[in-house]
Amino acid sequence: MAEKTKYRTVSLPTGITDDVEKLIEELQYWPSVSSFVREATLEKLKVERRNLRENREAEEIREKDEPT
Repeated sequence: MAEKTKYRTVSLPTGITDDVEKLIEELQYWPSVSSFVREATLEKLKVERRNLRENREAEEIREKDEPT
């Protein structure tokens, strides 16, 4: 059985990574492109999970309010 790794590799367009590198250089906050992308991904996941939860809650309310 193949051993599972903790990490995966993804490809990004060079233009995006160039922009990230410029931002990192200017702000000097993130130590690497990887750390920036990790943080950005976590933030995006948080937003989309919240949106999904809100949509589900709104759908439940609509279903309860529908006449039977």
